[in-house]
Amino acid sequence: MLNVEDNIAKLCIDKYNSLKKTGKPIDNEWTVLAGIVLKNEIGNLSVVSLATGTKCLGINELTNTNLYNIGERLNDSHAEILTRRALLRYFYDQIDQLFSSTTSNVFVLNNNRQIELKKNISFYFYCSQTPCGDCSIIPKIQNQLTNDLEIPPLKIPKLNNDKTTLCLIINDLHRTGAKCVETEIKQDNHLPGVNYHVVGPLRTKPGRGDATLSLSCSDKIAKWNILGIQGALLSLIIPKIKLEIIVIGGGCPFSLEAMERGVYKRFHSIDKYNIPKIYQSSLAFAQMKSQERINPCPSSIIWCAVSKRNFEVAVDGRKQGATKNKRGNYLLVTRKSLFMLFLNTIDKHPYFKNLPSHPKIIEYYHCKQWSIEYQQLWNYLKLTIFKTWPIKPMKLQQFSV
Repeated sequence: MLNVEDNIAKLCIDKYNSLKKTGKPIDNEWTVLAGIVLKNEIGNLSVVSLATGTKCLGINELTNTNLYNIGERLNDSHAEILTRRALLRYFYDQIDQLFSSTTSNVFVLNNNRQIELKKNISFYFYCSQTPCGDCSIIPKIQNQLTNDLEIPPLKIPKLNNDKTTLCLIINDLHRTGAKCVETEIKQDNHLPGVNYHVVGPLRTKPGRGDATLSLSCSDKIAKWNILGIQGALLSLIIPKIKLEIIVIGGGCPFSLEAMERGVYKRFHSIDKYNIPKIYQSSLAFAQMKSQERINPCPSSIIWCAVSKRNFEVAVDGRKQGATKNKRGNYLLVTRKSLFMLFLNTIDKHPYFKNLPSHPKIIEYYHCKQWSIEYQQLWNYLKLTIFKTWPIKPMKLQQFSV
């Protein structure tokens, strides 16, 4: 019988293998796989969202976006981010099921006609490798037996039964491509070995030869860990949803200490974070980076457990096959699509009459401000532990549907 981490990993890998080949790596390409697994009220596990991806748009591509296409392109196509976006689609579908057939797998209505999570359900997160950023800054450890009384620097002594000393030698670090935010006080030294990186600062992802405004996956997961994975808009209609287990795939560098630091321990001044259980699976994803697979796959696949259009392929943040100037043919996990889902949901069902009335045309940014409790906590976090979190240009948030 598989342990919980291997069971979660196997479910995600099996779901990936069951999907068609479109958008998957070919020949010597590699990718990252991420998924979210639901544990229902009787303990059964099922994958509810899944994605692959390694790409991110640079600042220039974002700011040069045509005004009419704002919100129609994915800024961040890393697998961890896309599987969370696919989960949001799943939540909207479950809300619709709750009100149309009262058979949601996730939600119930309480006596006040407010949406609650069903009892004893949980959400688990899987990624085939450690998230970029702080979680990926991991010591490279070598073992060495010695009878020396003097333990050289960077050696951690552990006594064996034969009274020899097993030294864990740390002379280098696994690197991350994510760069410290420019306004961080601590910056990477880029010195040889263990002094290449510093730990703790927020980091931005590398783009296609260009700097980005997208925070590392470690930082985004840390944000979700406090604010919930549901985001600002869904916070208006469903409770905060946290990840109870995080599983990293086998065959990649892993450190529990680095994962805990990246997700929550580096933010010691905050007492509102969730503490998920973190494991590494023994199961490796076959299409992960390796000596044989050296080129990142340019496309991403996005899947979620919904009844209509559950599978998409993205390239350069657009729907596969879509042209730059073709409007309206965008991915269902973009900000514009998810915003449209939110407005359709609150307009369709009478249970959301407590929300502010809105004009026919309302901007994405203004609608997010309705979530007062969420925004207050997020603003507090930006004043305390996420002080250097980059602010995207306002024009990228001022779009309507």
